[in-house]
Amino acid sequence: MIIDRKLSEALPKAAFDVRPLCELTATIGTPTYVKAALDFAKQITGASFISMFCQGDRDHPLLVGTACCLGQRRAEQAAKGYERYSANDKNAALLAGASGLGDFLTIQHAASIKDFTYRRDCYEQPGISARVSLIRRTQTFGLSVSLYSSAEDGAFSPQMHDPATAVLSLLLATTERHVAFSLKGNTWQGQDIQTRLAVSFPDLTKREREVAAMTIKGRTASEIAEILGLAETTIITHRKKAYKRMNVRSLRQLMATI
Repeated sequence: MIIDRKLSEALPKAAFDVRPLCELTATIGTPTYVKAALDFAKQITGASFISMFCQGDRDHPLLVGTACCLGQRRAEQAAKGYERYSANDKNAALLAGASGLGDFLTIQHAASIKDFTYRRDCYEQPGISARVSLIRRTQTFGLSVSLYSSAEDGAFSPQMHDPATAVLSLLLATTERHVAFSLKGNTWQGQDIQTRLAVSFPDLTKREREVAAMTIKGRTASEIAEILGLAETTIITHRKKAYKRMNVRSLRQLMATI
């Protein structure tokens, strides 16, 4: 089964228990949010994995967070596979705005994926049976939240699609707040900075975002060149282009902007 459609009707209604909902919202902006989101979703849908992506640049989705209740290694394995094969996946195109603005629901079963290497690396090796995703594309950002059933449990049943969609709608809203709140202040990690840049400046290329993030962390052009294996002049060019896209002229202005 492979389904993707734009949601024009109202989302399925769901009444969530107050206590688990409060526990989830209390983690927004903290390192425990992604695991809390999975715990919340699992109670209702039985999902074993979760992932959250934003539109990191014009061609490449950026991982906000992922978790698996069967072992974090499996979640990270799936995320790395998706990074390699995102061009084969409809979610990446929806994040980039290929089908316009709005909310989109996609459902994908591993058995229905024709591309062997994509199916193997993103589903079979990490032990994923099926995925249900909600993607939101606005004029300023793209954000997706996906729930996955494990190979041990099998694909989500059709009766679970509406509850999963209702959960995803809630998680999409809380994830949007998480991205905004968690990246404030001066305690950013490298991935956090890139996520913040991706959300605030979606026109940056992947390389421009990497260079800008390292610049924010205090790296010089020569240090960035050594890390990325590029010429220092190339790094300076990427930095200039990034500054131009962000409409800033200096690191001080960049820090004030984000």
